[in-house]
Amino acid sequence: MKVTIPEINDNEVTDILRYSGMADADISSFLENNSDSCSEKMRILRRTRNSLLDAIHEKQSALDRLDYLIWCTERRANGGAK
Repeated sequence: MKVTIPEINDNEVTDILRYSGMADADISSFLENNSDSCSEKMRILRRTRNSLLDAIHEKQSALDRLDYLIWCTERRANGGAK
């Protein structure tokens, strides 16, 4: 099944998928494999989306911990709780 979205061409689809972290080989397969059903393509897109969302959550957790460290350091520098 060729990707056929009137508002978007294959180059734009490639850019979106690459930016989302999909490997070039997977992108090529996604675009070129006419035997894949729409449901298979949706599975691939959802898997890629879930991976990206997991990475966002990991980064958010790291940011939260860093913010806590900043807060503790500032608190210590200001003489503790007041």
